[in-house]
Amino acid sequence: MSEERLPRRLRLPRVPSGARANKARPAVPAALIDRLLKGSTTASFELTLDELLHELPGIAQAFFWVRQGPHQFYLQAARGVPKGSLEEVLESSLKSAYLGSAEDWQGGVAHLDNQQHILERVLGLQPAGLSVEEPPANLTLPLVADRQVWAVLQLHAQAQHLGPDEAGWVGQFVSGIAPILREVYLREQAERKALWLSAINALLQTSREQPLELVLQDAIEEATRLSGAEGARLIVFEGHAIRTIAQAGWGSGLVVEAAITRQLGERLRSGQQVGIPRYDLYPNRRPELFEAGLRSLFILPILRQSSETSALLLFSTQRHWLPDAQTQELLGDMAAAIGVVRAEWALRRELAWAAYTDPLTGLGNRRAFERDLEKLTARTNGRMVVLMLLDLDGFKSINDTYGHIHADHLLVRLGGVLRARARAGDRAYRLGGDEFALLIEGSSNLDPQRIAERYRALLEEIRVSDSTYLKVSLGYAVFPTEVTDAQNLWRRADDQMYKDKALRKGRTPLFAPGLEPAQWGLQLDTPLFRLADRLAQVLKLDWEEQQVLQASCYLLELALGRAMPTTEAQLPEALLREAARVLMYLQSPWDARELLSESIPRAARVLQVALHYITATQPAEGRAARSPEEALEEIVAQAHQRFDPGVVEALYSLRVWLSDQSAA
Repeated sequence: MSEERLPRRLRLPRVPSGARANKARPAVPAALIDRLLKGSTTASFELTLDELLHELPGIAQAFFWVRQGPHQFYLQAARGVPKGSLEEVLESSLKSAYLGSAEDWQGGVAHLDNQQHILERVLGLQPAGLSVEEPPANLTLPLVADRQVWAVLQLHAQAQHLGPDEAGWVGQFVSGIAPILREVYLREQAERKALWLSAINALLQTSREQPLELVLQDAIEEATRLSGAEGARLIVFEGHAIRTIAQAGWGSGLVVEAAITRQLGERLRSGQQVGIPRYDLYPNRRPELFEAGLRSLFILPILRQSSETSALLLFSTQRHWLPDAQTQELLGDMAAAIGVVRAEWALRRELAWAAYTDPLTGLGNRRAFERDLEKLTARTNGRMVVLMLLDLDGFKSINDTYGHIHADHLLVRLGGVLRARARAGDRAYRLGGDEFALLIEGSSNLDPQRIAERYRALLEEIRVSDSTYLKVSLGYAVFPTEVTDAQNLWRRADDQMYKDKALRKGRTPLFAPGLEPAQWGLQLDTPLFRLADRLAQVLKLDWEEQQVLQASCYLLELALGRAMPTTEAQLPEALLREAARVLMYLQSPWDARELLSESIPRAARVLQVALHYITATQPAEGRAARSPEEALEEIVAQAHQRFDPGVVEALYSLRVWLSDQSAA
């Protein structure tokens, strides 16, 4: 005897042949009640059908439909026909198949008829696998609670096995067991709803410290599990494109979004949900998705107040899978919660951006700087932190000369340069006006001086006018080697910046006042110096850039042994430092943005071209001197790669002068 069956002594009495319809209601054994209460809704309804078929062995097919929405019923249990071959039906279809009166339907009166198969009347066709019995008998019994039909029992058999006596007995038995089924049904509905509400509350109460992507991932994993789907996607429409935000379950690696055709996309944007229970029969199905196993698809739109539309996709490899009415309602609540969370995250990002971002430059503002400085100096991980402060020289005169709009445009460009070309991990801020800061974190072998000069050169590439560029004073301090707290770090960097500004303002020129360039030419008359000087004139370098270029030539000629130290012209320390910085870039490609996150100084670009030309036109060991034409061709061929094309063009414009110099 199967363990699933009740002991014989607890079984209901079998209905004898010829039993009368007014037979006393059979008592429901306590063991059966206990098994019903312990099972799920589906298990309890299936157990009820099993008991009916055991007591009435002549029944061929049995069906239990349970309400799943205002107007829909779901096939909860079936015997004698594959359950998967049937779909949900409308209440109107069940009422039309019930041949009794509307009052009997609402009163839960069983009705027995000898018409065509009950499912032919319900579905409009005969499902596959049903046998045609002659003469047939159909029993329909509505189960009523709170003046509403909440379930419908249907039995089909030959008339000789399902007559008035059997119908009466079924009505009495089911009326005794219906409250128990109702209790199980309501309990499961409540439990399911509680699980959904718990998941929705967890989504809405998620810690705001968690990344949004992980929050949404957890949410759709719960939606997949609770809805009975095998996979899910959260997508957003971006014009004609679709982007996946999060995914869970089956379908990873598949482009499931391709199932959303243009027509489906339009329906979703209008707020309509879409259910496709048989994707294999869908006229616009994607063959690759069908071959991968996609069989059912349910799509729920998530509309936001903005123009953005997102959607929740649920899919299964089983045919006829769609969430029931209650699940669809709860999925709607989950989708609404997802929309709320995404909108809240977007709002928080906007507020954070406004709170910690300078609106003109897009850099961090003073509040963000103070926050990050405090965090970095509170760490004890052995890493070096460099605070670099920058101030634009003469920015007030730029405002006075060119106007505030032009000055603001320069600040916007400066912010764009720092955002796009700063070193990875470096953080830039605008503290106010023309004052900026950089926070740089690195290992103990970090070279602050080199980084500072790179940033200075980067910003001094910004053009103010045709012949004028930004000038930057800067200072830096190092934590924890120089200072051990944020306040002193800021103070020391500020002191260094003002010292640098004072030094740059008080810098003496390379030539003493009134000294003629010709006099200097007599003191340093080398081909490199002469060519660099002519290129500076063609390129219209400003006076300070010419000073730096000349000082760089001077140091280079000293290093090559082609000049002797001069005692008549004393180079200031700041100018020597800038000249040394130019020589540092001498072997770098002219556009070293990817390598250095900045462009090299213009003086270095000019010196690169001049030095290469002079070296090429002079003999060397194992190589004869090239002609001016050959040297020019070689340099032109490397423009845009090794040499600045603007400087190469200037050199090419001097080809007549170069030929004269070579002939002389």
